[in-house]
Amino acid sequence: MEEKNKIIISYIEERVKELEAIDMYIPRENVDKLINIFMNRKEDMNIIKTKIDTIFNNSITTYKENLDKIGFTYTQIMDVYQKIEKINKTSAKLYLAGGIVPYALLNEDSQRKHSNLNLLCSKENAQMIREVFRKKELYDPKKDSLTYTISNIDYGFEVIIDKVKVNISLFEETSDGIIEYSFDCKKKIGRIKNIATKMSDYIVPYVSSDNKKYTTLSLECIIADKLLSNREKDKKDIEKIQECNGISTEKIKKLPLPLIKEEKLVGDNLEFTSTMPRIKLDIPKKNGDKGFINFATILLLIGIIVCIVLGGR
Repeated sequence: MEEKNKIIISYIEERVKELEAIDMYIPRENVDKLINIFMNRKEDMNIIKTKIDTIFNNSITTYKENLDKIGFTYTQIMDVYQKIEKINKTSAKLYLAGGIVPYALLNEDSQRKHSNLNLLCSKENAQMIREVFRKKELYDPKKDSLTYTISNIDYGFEVIIDKVKVNISLFEETSDGIIEYSFDCKKKIGRIKNIATKMSDYIVPYVSSDNKKYTTLSLECIIADKLLSNREKDKKDIEKIQECNGISTEKIKKLPLPLIKEEKLVGDNLEFTSTMPRIKLDIPKKNGDKGFINFATILLLIGIIVCIVLGGR
C-alpha cells in the first residue's frame, strides 16, 4: 500500500504541474485534500488514475469556459497604465512589459482579457517607486516580496489599482547581461531571470502607430518570454509583435531564451515592510518652472534698475 500511495501522490503532483503550466493556480491545501481522498484506496491503480483524471479534466474545462470572463480588457489595463504615469512624477521610470505591449504599439484592442499589468523598474529605483504608491495609499506590504524573502533579495511587489493587479518587477545590468527579478504574489514565489543581452536591447523606445512614445521591454525579449510559456494567447501575441515597427528578426535569432530560477518565499518581515522609513522622492524640476523663475528674476532686475534711475532724478 505504501508504494501505491507514492504512485498516487506522484500522479496528482504531475497533474498539478500541468494546470500550473496553463496558469491555473491550485492552493496547496486543495492538493493535500485531494491526495488524502485517494490515499489507501483498494481500487485498481488504473481506476484511481481515471478518477483523478476526471477531476482534473473537469477543472480544465471549467477554467477554459470561464477564461474570457477572467481579467481585464485592453482599455482597462491601459487606463491603469496612464494613471500610474500621471502619479509617478519622480525620476524613477516604469517600463511597460508583457502581452499588452504590441497592442499598445499598434494602437489596437487585443480583443481578449489580460490578467494583470506588468511593469519593469530598475532595482536602484525600487524604493522610490514603492514610496510613490505608498503616498497614494496603494502600497500593501502583504503584496511585497520583501515581506517574505529570507535571502534579502528584492523580487518586486504588486499593487491593486481599479481592481487591476499591477506587477512591478525589477532589473539590473551585470557584466553577463540583465538579471530580472519578479514576484508571484499568489504563490509567494520569487523568480530570477538571467537574460544574455545588453541594456540597449532590453529596454527600448518605440513610437506607436498613433504617434505616441513608449519605452518598453524590447519586442524581442517579449517574444523570448512568450516562447517559454507557449500558451495559445502567447502565440497570438507573438503574431502581433511581428506586425510592430522596430522588431528585429536578427536580434530574435541571436537572443537565447532566458534562464529562470524560482525560490519559494517563506519569511515574515511584515513589520519591516510596514514600517519602512519614508524616503525623499526625486522629482525633477519642470523646464517651464525654471523658465518662469528666470523670467521673474529678469523682471525684478528691471524693476530695480527703474527705481534707481527714477530715484536719481
